[in-house]
Amino acid sequence: MKKILVHHKRNETSVATVENGMLSNYYVEREDNPHLLGNIYKGKIQNILPGMQAVFVDIGRDKNVFLQPNRDQKFEIGQEIIIQIKKEAIGTKGPRATTSLSIPSHNVILLPRINYIGISKKIDNSKRGRLFEIAKKAHLKNAGMIIRTDAQDCDEEILLNDIQNIYKFWKAIERNMIKKKSPSLLYSDNDLMSRIVRDELTSDVDEFLIDSLKIFRRATKFVEGISPNLIDKLKRYENEVPIFEKYHVEEEISKLKNREIELPSGGFIVIDKTEALTAIDVNSGKFVGDLNLSDTVYKVNVEAAEMILKQIRLRDIGGIIIVDFIDMPNDEDKENLMQFMRKEALKDRMKTKIIDMTPLGLVEITRQRFK
Repeated sequence: MKKILVHHKRNETSVATVENGMLSNYYVEREDNPHLLGNIYKGKIQNILPGMQAVFVDIGRDKNVFLQPNRDQKFEIGQEIIIQIKKEAIGTKGPRATTSLSIPSHNVILLPRINYIGISKKIDNSKRGRLFEIAKKAHLKNAGMIIRTDAQDCDEEILLNDIQNIYKFWKAIERNMIKKKSPSLLYSDNDLMSRIVRDELTSDVDEFLIDSLKIFRRATKFVEGISPNLIDKLKRYENEVPIFEKYHVEEEISKLKNREIELPSGGFIVIDKTEALTAIDVNSGKFVGDLNLSDTVYKVNVEAAEMILKQIRLRDIGGIIIVDFIDMPNDEDKENLMQFMRKEALKDRMKTKIIDMTPLGLVEITRQRFK
């Protein structure tokens, strides 16, 4: 049983995904603190530092955007440039950007100016050929695409319609590039509800419950436009009991700000965020086990790995994450732990990569943020 719960109060919207009674995803957006990730801007180059391979672009906000150019890209100060935000500002560091643009829809990610057709690695091999042939029928000019996982069983007509709609949307943005002066916003991807409907509302969702009439009407209009076959899953929540309390996720949500998280065995993890990375330490705590030391350590590490991957998903932690596991002398245990983590990482819709364990027991994780 999978439900998406939406709670709106004043200028804040919270979204919780509940699977089999457990919180699996959680997002919050405040209207007075919009996110930039995914936005496309027409900016103007303010500074170039050749020694650092760094270009700084004015997009009309308080901080310039950092762009690391490709080797074959040449820029000049004062030059106008089209960029897309790929990483939010953190602390004193401004946002990071790329010149490789992408615009997602429900079934595809459009790649403007790139003649390429890709298919999600999560799609079964037996279905890839059909999807590739459908994508070729779109006959896009100077643009490519990546077929998303949710499209694997998509009807041909629906998929082609989705491709053409997002392509037309891109052509409208392209026309705007000529009209607008820099710095200016060309495309915004920072509305939480539209992203949730586009990326999270799939056929395996049983109910999409919204406790705000305003948000419900907006979501209904959006679903009718991109996934009319899923409109029956959208429902207005009108119970007097608060929606998160009704579905028993309030307590788990309240713990997401905690630095220390307990494990079922009695061990715990400690999460510390810095500007450069997130460090997570694994501790055995009071757990001594009833087996030998090697088995005890392995059990705590597996519990910790599962909790860590759940927490970085719930807290939407992105970038570089370094995990300090309890030292395991057995190489087989280390390999089993890595395999377990890679399997668990597949539960995350965001791109998550698990790097091998170092001799010191450190594991590096890289993750793309949802927002």
